[in-house]
Amino acid sequence: MTPYTHGGNIAQAARLLGIPASRILDFSANVNPMGLPRRAALRLAREASDPTISAHYPDPESTELRCLLSQQLAVPAECILIGSGAAALIQTAICAVAPRRCLIPVPAFCEYERACRSCGSSPDFLPLPPDFHLAPQSLAKASSGDLVILNNPHNPSGACASRDEMLSLIAAARRSEAYVLVDEAFIDYSPDSAITREAATYAGLIAVRSLTKFYGCPGLRVGYAVAAPEIASRIAALFPPWPVSTLAQNALAEALRDNDYIREALETNHSARMSLAAGLTALGCRVHPTAANFLLIQLPARFPVAQIRERLLRDHAILVRECDSFRGLEGQNYLRVAVGRETENASLIVALTVILGDS
Repeated sequence: MTPYTHGGNIAQAARLLGIPASRILDFSANVNPMGLPRRAALRLAREASDPTISAHYPDPESTELRCLLSQQLAVPAECILIGSGAAALIQTAICAVAPRRCLIPVPAFCEYERACRSCGSSPDFLPLPPDFHLAPQSLAKASSGDLVILNNPHNPSGACASRDEMLSLIAAARRSEAYVLVDEAFIDYSPDSAITREAATYAGLIAVRSLTKFYGCPGLRVGYAVAAPEIASRIAALFPPWPVSTLAQNALAEALRDNDYIREALETNHSARMSLAAGLTALGCRVHPTAANFLLIQLPARFPVAQIRERLLRDHAILVRECDSFRGLEGQNYLRVAVGRETENASLIVALTVILGDS
């Protein structure tokens, strides 16, 4: 079996095993296991059964969702762009600013490099220190016309910089007039660290956020970006017509209104994450501190990561994310696992206990 470039490919895993995808326990994708909020799911089901909804094109401006975000973020609506997921927005934003060179701290989400290359930009990699926290002086090599891509909380480690630390990094990059793109796909788990609001007024800054990771519905493909009006207009000019379906727009607008879900998701994730980290540590794994809904773990050297991943899938129908495909983590025996429900996390610990005991 070969590693996946991304997590969450349970269809491929199911084909490999010859079992229904529903039987696979997926720890490879960092998705809230609570799933879509109930009120959002009800609206989605109601509107999906209404033929008048699908008979018309979506609102190209995503007006309801954009206005709701404008109110919640306290930023002008013209600074908000709704797109078909954070990855698509990242690529469009890079193409819009057309940087000469992209500076990417690594390890990092592989789509940064791919998006840079597809937009004709040359990627340059900045190795992160062992704690995965970037120092402002590391950005001294940024030049005018460059783009610096920051990620907070960091993927794959979950390390999270404070808001003040992020603003220091942004200021360091902007001193040379480089653009800065901040990927905040997992910032819902550490909202006090967000710089989303600043992006509406800070020249040269773009913040990108996912809506479907936290709200447990990546199949709906919805994200948003915030930037000052001039950059927002440049990004919007590259959008395809009707980038987000009516059903997806409306379901996520409903999800954003569910404050009880937000509170429960944060409390549940924190508790489950602490318990999972403790269980993995007890097995001899090194678990990196995280503020997100996933853990980066380093297996003891005597347990080859590819073998452990394969046995988890083959023997236990558990899918995890092998990290050799992350630049800078190759050959270091790293796995990334999402935080699931308590019962799911317990199943992972039991499976690893068996496998590590046999190896």
